[in-house]
Amino acid sequence: MYQSKHSTVLDSAQAYAVLGYRVLPLVPGEKRPYSRLAPRGLRDATRDSATLEAWWRTCPECGVGLLAPEEVLVLDVDAFGVWEALRRDFPELDRASRQRTPRGGVHVFLRLPEGVRLSASTRALEGVDLRGMGRAYVVAYPTRLRDGWGYAWEVPLVEPEGLSPVPPSLLARLLPPPPPPREVWTPVEGASPKRLRALLEAYAAQVARTPEGQRHNTLIRYAVAAGGLLLHGLDPREAEEVLVGAAMSAGLPEKEARDAVRWGLEKGKERPLELPQPRAIWAFKRRVRKGVCRG
Repeated sequence: MYQSKHSTVLDSAQAYAVLGYRVLPLVPGEKRPYSRLAPRGLRDATRDSATLEAWWRTCPECGVGLLAPEEVLVLDVDAFGVWEALRRDFPELDRASRQRTPRGGVHVFLRLPEGVRLSASTRALEGVDLRGMGRAYVVAYPTRLRDGWGYAWEVPLVEPEGLSPVPPSLLARLLPPPPPPREVWTPVEGASPKRLRALLEAYAAQVARTPEGQRHNTLIRYAVAAGGLLLHGLDPREAEEVLVGAAMSAGLPEKEARDAVRWGLEKGKERPLELPQPRAIWAFKRRVRKGVCRG
């Protein structure tokens, strides 16, 4: 969607709706929803063409609020310097749909992996708020604020399924840190190849049985754990193939799974897992038998 394609605010609002985004009227010159037309705020956001026409016929000066669906993450970057740093760290973002905000910030639209949900309250990246995901709207072109400054698309917005995916390394920064999966320790002494293989197969079994909606998060969790075993002698190529195979059997696409596993293994190398000594293994096994914990 380029600015020149739509001559009125109503045209733009209806174009957003056709692409698959719900729309909300904003107070003229401001960023807040226009309660006279949308008294329930976000709950009134819609793609219905007749409703949009009624809103902007009533108030042609209203701005446009854009509510992206659950599978779309919008990075609300508050300053140009922050955006430049993000582009250096995650070069894939340069291809993403994005608009420039009046004060030099950027709204970057990205597609989340299937079933992944993030909290809008996450503050993992300084100077970046998480919007979209069906829970938080952003102001969109051709809205203009009272000072005359407006919004402009740098890379056109497209349908949600056509958006660039969230880079795996960025997604991992936004997800809660994975705890080490100690529930799958196996009673094999030391860091022998047999024990490392047993741990890897236990991680893969957890990934393979993960239900839809948790698959990507679970895969990252166990890839990071497997990465913590690399310095103990686990073969990274073996770890990658076993975990990717498990993820694909759970229903994840190969590219998504492979990207997540490779990132997780690299991240896990930074914090090697401490393997229990034989006495600790014996105590763990005893607790399992007594039902204190489960393996």
